[in-house]
Amino acid sequence: MERNLARADNAALIAAAADAGHTVGARTLELWRYRGLLPRPERQAGARASWLYPEGTERWLQRLLHWRERTRSHDQILVALWIDGFAVEPERVRDALGRFAGRWSAMIEDEAAGSEEEGEAEAVDRLARQIARMRGAAALPRITRMRLGDREAACGYMVASILGLEEEVRRREADLPHLERMLGMRSGHDGGLSATMGLRDQDGEAAPLLPNIGQACAAIAAAKPAELELVRRIVGLTVVLVPVVLPMLLADQPAKAAHLVEVARELFTDPPPAAFSFVVIVFLTLLRAKEPALEDLEAHIGALQPRSVAHELRALAASEVSGRGPVAVDG
Repeated sequence: MERNLARADNAALIAAAADAGHTVGARTLELWRYRGLLPRPERQAGARASWLYPEGTERWLQRLLHWRERTRSHDQILVALWIDGFAVEPERVRDALGRFAGRWSAMIEDEAAGSEEEGEAEAVDRLARQIARMRGAAALPRITRMRLGDREAACGYMVASILGLEEEVRRREADLPHLERMLGMRSGHDGGLSATMGLRDQDGEAAPLLPNIGQACAAIAAAKPAELELVRRIVGLTVVLVPVVLPMLLADQPAKAAHLVEVARELFTDPPPAAFSFVVIVFLTLLRAKEPALEDLEAHIGALQPRSVAHELRALAASEVSGRGPVAVDG
């Protein structure tokens, strides 16, 4: 049924949700507005007062309903809508990211405090076993067939890195190949793409993979609006472009790249909402560590305008097809 929802009211949004197979009432819309998941309607002047939503709210609602099918967490839905490009308030995003990192920190603290006699290694092993056995949308990718013990070893290295336990990371260096294999960067005994993707330093030694929880929480609290916006654009474009660009960039080493390309296709085609919060926090922490100047941030944000990126992508695709190097493409 065709309906003009350029300026929809509550009744029109409820009807649009019903058309998509969702039962949504006025109180639900009110809750979503309160949580920042939908924009607020504006009062229209006239003989009969009416409240209409901003133009584009129907599409906003459609994406909200899409993410709601994946998770009931309002924080995860909020961050996903922000990545989608909707006008979600940055401070709400900061708060949602802070709560996400806080839940991880609390979970890790609970695991670490599981026994007074338990050391760091035992706590990491226990958490790694839990993560390795996770199922459903929040589970880690299972592209490569692995023995459970090897998967637990991979998760142990990852957990030690996230926690910033340098001694544990060094002690578990022999487990890094398992993590590389789980992420699709290694096949069998081949070194794969681990060096290319930065999981090892220039000498081939294991390097911490992810920022620790303390760094992440500090980065979220101190992030400037421009830093949040730059990360939003980076992550948003990554979700759109990685499945398209990665096979082209790795075309000269198809055997080594096959698993990584498949992992990227699975994760980015329809990523679990929690993945957005996780990736945003990682990127934001790495960006904050560099302390970029405001003018540099603004320049990067300008370079990541959708029109500019589309231009570069078409040029890259044209050069790959022709095999003659970069080709000028009109914008």
